[in-house]
Amino acid sequence: MNKKIRNLLAATVMFSGLVTFGCANDVKSFQTDLSKQIETVDKQYKKLDYLSTDDQTTLKKELENSKEVEKSGSRSDLEDEISHLKKILTPFESKDRKIAGEITTAGELRYNAAIDTTNKEKLTDLIAKSRDFSDYESFEQACQTALMQTKKQLVEAVSNQANAAIGSTYIPQTDKVDLTAILEKVKKAENITIAYSYLSNLQTTTSQVVLRTKANESKIKAAEAKAEADKKAAQAAAEKAKADADRVAQEQAQAAQAAQAAQAAQAAQAAQAAQAAAGTSGSINNTNHTKWAVEDGYNWHNRKGHSRIIPPGGSLPPGYHWQV
Repeated sequence: MNKKIRNLLAATVMFSGLVTFGCANDVKSFQTDLSKQIETVDKQYKKLDYLSTDDQTTLKKELENSKEVEKSGSRSDLEDEISHLKKILTPFESKDRKIAGEITTAGELRYNAAIDTTNKEKLTDLIAKSRDFSDYESFEQACQTALMQTKKQLVEAVSNQANAAIGSTYIPQTDKVDLTAILEKVKKAENITIAYSYLSNLQTTTSQVVLRTKANESKIKAAEAKAEADKKAAQAAAEKAKADADRVAQEQAQAAQAAQAAQAAQAAQAAQAAQAAAGTSGSINNTNHTKWAVEDGYNWHNRKGHSRIIPPGGSLPPGYHWQV
């Protein structure tokens, strides 16, 4: 009987030793797992670009606490801490993604040609502070406000540009219809977020329409200039043709008048010659008035001493001729 008891006690002691040894190994394993998890979290949170200083402080304290738990010999505490660390980064990663998205949008918006100086400066300031801000809530609210104000200003600016393009007398009709349709969607949007969703299409279409409108304006103005030049050329040609016709008519009239005058003068001269010939034929003055007889070799200008006055019916002296 005593031998059986001794054997039973020995078996019990051996089993307790094995259990204790097994438990010690389990605790050591969990401590190793927790240490690895602490290292993983430390590396991962440092990769987050947009974590507030408050959240960074919170995570550092959590990791310090985990290191204290690591020293614990309690298996349940180690298991709980490991489980806690595996989920601890989830909300911080969500915050990081949120700020990252807003900063990316801010970076895109500040280079939009339609943004005004005030909003551009606000976005630039937010981007500069995005790597060093203390409180997530206040910074995220500042981002939301700045983005909303900028989007509103951009929608208004691009809408004004679109309206100006539509108002041009040179806009092609199809472009006017398309641009008006997009602008109507923006006007009917329930809020600025929906309106902004049409902005890219509106801005791109407006830019393209402006270019086509300018090309159309140049084409129309060139056609108008050519038509005006052709009109002036035709008018100048007509005026020249009329001037040429008037000049020819005047020259012809003047020629005819000169011919008439020459003809009249010729006729008068012929008549006078005929009359003179009739009055001076032969050697008798058969006119009813006195006539001069000039000695041959002399003329009217040097007749003095070499001329005579012959009365009607008188005879021409020999060696003399009648002065016509």
